[in-house]
Amino acid sequence: PPRRGLPQTTEVRAGGPAILISGYYGFGNLGDEAVLAGMVQGLRARLGAVPLVVLSANPPATSATHGVEALPRGDLRAVLRTMGRCRLFLSGGGSLLQDATSARSALYYLGLLRLAQVMGLRTMVYAAGLGPLRRPALRALARRVLERAALVGALGVRQPPLLTADPAFLLHPEEVPPEVAFVDGPEALGVAVRPWRSNTFVGALGEALGDVCRRHGARVVVLPFHPRLDLPISRSVVAACGGTLVTRPLQPRQALALIARLQVVVGLRLHALMFAAAAGVPPVGMAYDPKVAALHRDLALEGPVPLDASAGTLGAAIDRAWEGAEALRPALLAAAARLRARAEVAAAEAARLFAAA
Repeated sequence: PPRRGLPQTTEVRAGGPAILISGYYGFGNLGDEAVLAGMVQGLRARLGAVPLVVLSANPPATSATHGVEALPRGDLRAVLRTMGRCRLFLSGGGSLLQDATSARSALYYLGLLRLAQVMGLRTMVYAAGLGPLRRPALRALARRVLERAALVGALGVRQPPLLTADPAFLLHPEEVPPEVAFVDGPEALGVAVRPWRSNTFVGALGEALGDVCRRHGARVVVLPFHPRLDLPISRSVVAACGGTLVTRPLQPRQALALIARLQVVVGLRLHALMFAAAAGVPPVGMAYDPKVAALHRDLALEGPVPLDASAGTLGAAIDRAWEGAEALRPALLAAAARLRARAEVAAAEAARLFAAA
């Protein structure tokens, strides 16, 4: 049985060879669940009913949401048993191989990659960013492990990577639950925030949102992407500017459909900005991480707003996006289509590796 305290494993069916997927899944983070949903969609389109097994912090929820088998991510015995029936191990996507939060994250994901290699599986780093890895020992370990995996770049590994994009770009919207549809009333300005350092940006953000809404006759909709972490600061934003807080948990495709109803999205959550672009809604990123600037470049937008920007600077950026929304829409949809095509590259390569294993 699983170790005490771990969620129960969903039943792993007997049958043909499977694919094992590792990432930050089952924690209630909408962005990471969007990554997994995109991976599953891309693999299913190419491999049909091949069993997909996901390592998760909440296996029953992961299984129910994504239609996959799932294991507790900390149950080593179950992982080893499952590796015995797998051909391919996928690590990703997202920012897994980094030590900015702690060394444990990089050690966990690199350890799983190496274990899969020892067990004879093909391994692939799937649409994942690498770094920062500040500790020399971790950089050396990453280089040794990633030399044996497919499709990685940086850190001095020899094989060239394939350029891909976030699997979330593969998703299509589905119906929004009625209680969060926001069909009636004035146009809405979407906001997705996260706690970051001392949260000093909240005052300027709240002031800017209030000013923009008064100028445009709009209202604010605050959407927590990781409710366990984001709800307190989301409530602070609502208190600062008014508006509506979405407290109902959403699935990735539902969040995508909700964001498509908005006029502009301001975000400290990368996937909120991605969802906006995919729907043709102008995103205004706040630069909490270099990946936000990278997304703005991919979308051919002006750079994100600095996290310490004044209310006036932030409000002006939101105004430009609001007033240019119709003109920006075709270019955003075209950029999202290019990123979608890049996201397909990783799915196609994973299917090829599985077939060749």
